[in-house]
Amino acid sequence: MIVSGQASVPAPREQLWAVLSDPAALAQALPRVDLVSIEDGHRFSAVARPVTALGETSVALDFEIVEQRPGEYVRIVASGRSGENLLALSIALELADDGERTAASWRAEIALRGVLSSLLQRGIGELLRDQVESVLAAGAALSGADRGR
Repeated sequence: MIVSGQASVPAPREQLWAVLSDPAALAQALPRVDLVSIEDGHRFSAVARPVTALGETSVALDFEIVEQRPGEYVRIVASGRSGENLLALSIALELADDGERTAASWRAEIALRGVLSSLLQRGIGELLRDQVESVLAAGAALSGADRGR
């Protein structure tokens, strides 16, 4: 499934990009994530706990920042599992100046296998949009853009 969106983020583009392209900062920005392990400057693992139709679902994920253009683009892939369920995600984020804000456009491809696939078939788009919006908001906070306001 392909999901895309746009957002206006209250942070300077370079600072937001710095958060999205750094595994340690990105891990802090991910919602409902714990047990983070930073492997190197491009890879980390974490346990995500999104709320689904089954309630909280624990998913062990491996993330990698696979492509980046400083200040303007980052592509992140993740793969993981929750019991017999498999998940594969690729998300590309493009950033552009928008006054004192950043215009962020994104496109994600997600594939699910197992029971989660049928349970989330109708709701995965909205869940993914919520997750990306949460990451961008947390990225703005981590970038220091909200200090002094």
